[in-house]
Amino acid sequence: MLTVELAARLGIGRSRIRTEVRRGNWQRLAAGVVLAAPGEPTRFDWAEAGVALGGPDSAVTGWEALRAIGLGDRTPPPTQPVVLMSRVLTREVGGVWLRYTRRRYVPRLLPADADRLALTPIVPPARAVADAALEYRDLSRVRALVTSALQRRACSVADLLAELAAMPRQHSALFRLALADARDGARSAAEAVAARRLIRAPVPPFELNVPIVRDGQLVYVVDVLWRALRAVLEIDSREYHFSEPQWKATMARHNVLTRLGLAVAHYPPSAIGRRGWADEVAAWLRSRADELGVPYRPSGSVRAARPLIVR
Repeated sequence: MLTVELAARLGIGRSRIRTEVRRGNWQRLAAGVVLAAPGEPTRFDWAEAGVALGGPDSAVTGWEALRAIGLGDRTPPPTQPVVLMSRVLTREVGGVWLRYTRRRYVPRLLPADADRLALTPIVPPARAVADAALEYRDLSRVRALVTSALQRRACSVADLLAELAAMPRQHSALFRLALADARDGARSAAEAVAARRLIRAPVPPFELNVPIVRDGQLVYVVDVLWRALRAVLEIDSREYHFSEPQWKATMARHNVLTRLGLAVAHYPPSAIGRRGWADEVAAWLRSRADELGVPYRPSGSVRAARPLIVR
């Protein structure tokens, strides 16, 4: 990407630019901004052009900023790339939106060897997640976006909640729901879907991501726990994201939990959305209650997780 000013510093005159554009080797993206390559400009090309047009405090946000640091879905949202700036003139230029914002952001310059947007300023990850979430219309995509950022420790739940509090409410409903899942303790998109389905099902109160502790030592953290029933639901499967060693580790984990007196049910993420899944879980829990001789009190609610001490 070249601006007229940068080209001049590199010793490239306007006549050279005109010649390369005329020959089809380069192309003009906007006034004073040239892509020094043929072919259709990519979303990242337009993002860089937006920074060139947006001024010294501009920064790339949303999907492009996340992909540049290895986060986010490979499929972009249906909207154009967004570049933030603090001056008042929101406008569309070619394939990029230059968006004025009063919300403060601190740009970070990507290194020269970055695969995408090298030497280009981007916003912090939490801001990029929040802005990208506004561009999607699919809750599962927004959940995956939020949970992937949390799993990679690119930002915290607190960071994302701060962004939610500062952003406009319009179009933020999906981001709000995805964050509610994360705040309840779900750490993957599959866990989030499972929790929402279980809340609507005839099951007793449950906890998410519960530490199992024996002799003062952490044994495992289980996905879903029904404490009174000593029942654990695990969402983890070789078909989804496990290598062979990880699959064997999962089996060992299952055996340890069983020896500690816990009933364990495993479901792959592909089963969570299946019709009748939540009823199947409810039937299993009713059988567990009968086995233990304890009351079965469905309420479909999530309780705050606390360690389960076992012997």
